[in-house]
Amino acid sequence: MAKKRRAKASPTRGVSGNPARRAEQLAARQSAPDPRSGLLESLLGTAGDQWWPDSQESIIGGMPDLPAHSPLRLENAVVDLVGEEMWTRTQTETMGFHWNQYLASLADLVRDEIQIATRTGGQMDDLWRLLHGLAAMTPPPSGEMLRRDPDLAVREAIKDTTTALTEAGIAPGWPSEILRAAPAGEPLLLTDAYGSRCALLAPFAWGEQNPHWYCWDIDRCTGDRVVHAGVFASPREALAEWRAVVGSHAAPASAEPVPCDQATARDLLDPLCRSDFLDAMLLGIESQQLIAEHFRMRQRARALCDSFTVAPEPKPQHDLNPIIDDFAAWLRDRDDRSPEREDIATLADSWSRLSGPGYYACSPHRIEHAVVLVADGYIEKYAEAVLDLLPQWVEWCIERTGLTGELAERSRRAAANNRWDGSDSMDLRRIE
Repeated sequence: MAKKRRAKASPTRGVSGNPARRAEQLAARQSAPDPRSGLLESLLGTAGDQWWPDSQESIIGGMPDLPAHSPLRLENAVVDLVGEEMWTRTQTETMGFHWNQYLASLADLVRDEIQIATRTGGQMDDLWRLLHGLAAMTPPPSGEMLRRDPDLAVREAIKDTTTALTEAGIAPGWPSEILRAAPAGEPLLLTDAYGSRCALLAPFAWGEQNPHWYCWDIDRCTGDRVVHAGVFASPREALAEWRAVVGSHAAPASAEPVPCDQATARDLLDPLCRSDFLDAMLLGIESQQLIAEHFRMRQRARALCDSFTVAPEPKPQHDLNPIIDDFAAWLRDRDDRSPEREDIATLADSWSRLSGPGYYACSPHRIEHAVVLVADGYIEKYAEAVLDLLPQWVEWCIERTGLTGELAERSRRAAANNRWDGSDSMDLRRIE
C-alpha cells in the first residue's frame, strides 16, 4: 500500500483541505529537528517568538477596566482580551504559535508590571485581576512534557506578586484567591441524526456564584476535533446555536439532549485533556472564538473529567479486518463484485477512527472528508479505484445505521460526487 501513497504533495496544492492531513503537512514543513535537542527546542520551545513582547504589551496596554466581584464576567473579559490578540497574530504572523509558552510569558510580564507598580505607586488593580483571569481560564498541568507549564507559571506569578504586595504593605484586592469554575452537575449530550457530530454540555459555577453551561461542538467526521466552544446561559441557548450551525436535517429542533455517562464524556474530551506536540500548531481555519477559547475549553474539560468517579478504560484496538470482510461479502452478494482487498482496506482506514456503531456514520461531511483524504493521500489511479467503491460503501453504511428518507438521500448524493477537485475547504465548523 505504501507504494501507492503520494511521495509528496504537489507544490501547487498547498495544504490539504482535510484538517487531519493539514496538521501532518504543517508538521512536515517545520525545520528538520536535531535528533539530540532540536526536536524539543522546535516543538516545546519558543521558535518564532520575536513578536511576543509587542503582542503581550498590546494586551496590557489595551486592557479595559476589568470587572470585579464576578468570576465569570472577569474570566469572559480576559478570554476576550487575550483571544482577540491571539487571533490578530494568527492573521499577521507565520510562526511562534506556542500558546502554552506564550501564556506563561504573559503571566511573567503581568507579574513584573505589578511589582513595578508597587514601587512607583502605579495602578495595579486591573493587572491583579488580569493575572487572576489568566489563572481562571488556564487548565491544570496535563502531566505531559512542556518547557513551562502555563498553570504553574500563572500560579508562581500570583505567589510572587502576593509576596511583593505584602512586603510593600499593600493588601491585594479582589480576588483574594485563585478562582476556577467547577462542575455543578451532570453533562448532557446531543448527537446529530448521522451520529458523527456531538454537542457536549456541562454545568459549571464558582460555588453558588455565576452558574453557566459550557458547550463543546465536537466533529467526529475528521477525528474527535472540537470545532467550537463557549459559555452559555442554559442548555436551550447552547443547543439553539449548535442546531443552527449543524443544520436542520441533521439536528432538528425536536431532538433533545440526554444524560451523558462519564465514559462517553471522557472519550469525547480526551484530546483536550492531553498536551502533545501538535497542540502548538494551528490548521489556519480556526474561528476567532475557537482561538479565544483555546485555554478555557481545556480548563473546563479537565475540570469535568477530573470530577469523574469512573476510572478511564483503555481503548480497544481498532481492528478493520472484520469490517473489510463484512463489506466485501455484502458487495459480493449484492453486486457480484470482488474488488481488491487493498482498495477496501484503504477506504476502511480512511473512513473513521471510531469503533462500534459510530464507525458507520455516513453524513455528507464525513463522505466529503473521505474523498479528500483518499484523493490527497494516494496517487490518482489508485485513489480513483478506491473512490469508485464509495457509493456502495455508503449504501452499506446506510443499511447498518438505519438511515432513511432525506438523510439517506443526502448521503447518497454526496457519495455520487466521489472525486476531489483539489480545492481547500476553509470552514472548520460546517453543516453536516
